[in-house]
Amino acid sequence: MVAAVHFYATSTDQEHLLDHLGEPDEVTLRPWPVVASPAIVLSREDALSSGQIMVVSRALGPPVVIREGDPAMAGPSKARVFNRLNWERLKPKATEALVDSNASPVLLWTPATQGPDGLGSGTIGSQADSMSAVSKDYERWVNRTMGWVRRKGTRVWGLEPQHQRSDLDLRRTDVTTVYALPDALRSLEGGTPGH
Repeated sequence: MVAAVHFYATSTDQEHLLDHLGEPDEVTLRPWPVVASPAIVLSREDALSSGQIMVVSRALGPPVVIREGDPAMAGPSKARVFNRLNWERLKPKATEALVDSNASPVLLWTPATQGPDGLGSGTIGSQADSMSAVSKDYERWVNRTMGWVRRKGTRVWGLEPQHQRSDLDLRRTDVTTVYALPDALRSLEGGTPGH
């Protein structure tokens, strides 16, 4: 089961998230889902301007990769169908492969955005069907990371009416629970719209 927490964040908030994760000493930031050899490591600045980032823990190990013809590409399961679709869509080069999200101890981080039209929400979590199948340490790391966002953030949107901040200009049509990290919350409370 995919697990992620959704949040509004400014670049300052996301710097704090990366500090919490221990970047650059304990984790590295890499492009998602294509894994190059040798590995491409992104700076914080490059990561913040990217659509999807793989957070790799030095303690938990590198991503597991899949290539055309690997068992993770064969069969009717949803994950394997998506692996084949991604392979066809992204067309990795000979020195590239795809991350196997069901075997890799990595986080998928979609940075939140901040621009003239307001704040766009981001996410961080796991794409594994079963985090514990990757490893118990990995499952704990994912849960700690998502827990940090929940503890530091304020719930501003969700299914229940009491979780929807009517005083904020939130232009959402979903029912996903969304948190606002401290700097983003100040911005939202100051009238910045959230998308």
